[in-house]
Amino acid sequence: MPTPADRIHLALEILVEEWTPFIRQELSKSYGHRVEEVILAQIRGDRNMASARFSDPLSDPHILLNVVWEQWNHCFRHQLGIFERSLISELREFRNQLAHQSFLTEDDAYRVLDSVQRLLVATGHTQRATQLEDEKVDALRQKFGHRVNRELARIRFNRRRLLDIALYSLCCFALVTTLWSFLWERHWLATLLLIAFVIFTFGYFIYQRLSAAIPVFGVHECAHCRRVIYTESCPYCEQSPAHRHRRAQILDPREEADATLAHETLEMIDQSANPLELISKVPR
Repeated sequence: MPTPADRIHLALEILVEEWTPFIRQELSKSYGHRVEEVILAQIRGDRNMASARFSDPLSDPHILLNVVWEQWNHCFRHQLGIFERSLISELREFRNQLAHQSFLTEDDAYRVLDSVQRLLVATGHTQRATQLEDEKVDALRQKFGHRVNRELARIRFNRRRLLDIALYSLCCFALVTTLWSFLWERHWLATLLLIAFVIFTFGYFIYQRLSAAIPVFGVHECAHCRRVIYTESCPYCEQSPAHRHRRAQILDPREEADATLAHETLEMIDQSANPLELISKVPR
């Protein structure tokens, strides 16, 4: 099942495939044979420049979107409007989030698919726009399927919780009635203590059932990264850079230093094959 990042990557690839000839055509109208010079001038100093030397620079969505953004007034404002310019700005932001492995939701994926589809329709590339429409429908189907499954799980859990609460209440009422009927006249103080203990115990059980979260059992799919996991908390999401950054913000300085030391040690274990070299590099 594709993740939101997969859908965003696919949408950007389609935009690159369909828009590369269009961008070169519009640039050639303004710059003639100096199109390659203009493109290289726009990406000079960019960290993607190394890959751009060996392939078409416009094959990178980051470079393509930057060229369109920077050359808007000279080449593209007559073919596209202000609305399309806002879509370009939005796609640049989503592409940066994708490159930095930020957390992306199903709504983000749908928004990128819709934005790319609107840009393709605005330039007359309707064939690939139909493919993006199918991807949008599939993304909505996936989102609604997850929501329905969560709602069904919540309903089943609440039904079991109400049944447990009813059984606890019935048992508590039966025990209190029995103690009151048979022991109150003989030992009223002991009976009162037993009744208080029974009410407290079953009240605690009922409170635990009311405050319990919906459990997740067995093999299931993570709601965020869509990977198959075996535990309630996803280890893949916990190891992501965005999760580590949020966790580092809530750690105190001592815990953050311990976490940094552990992370550096693990990196040395992965990179070093010589045990003696590893021992000499471990920070004191």
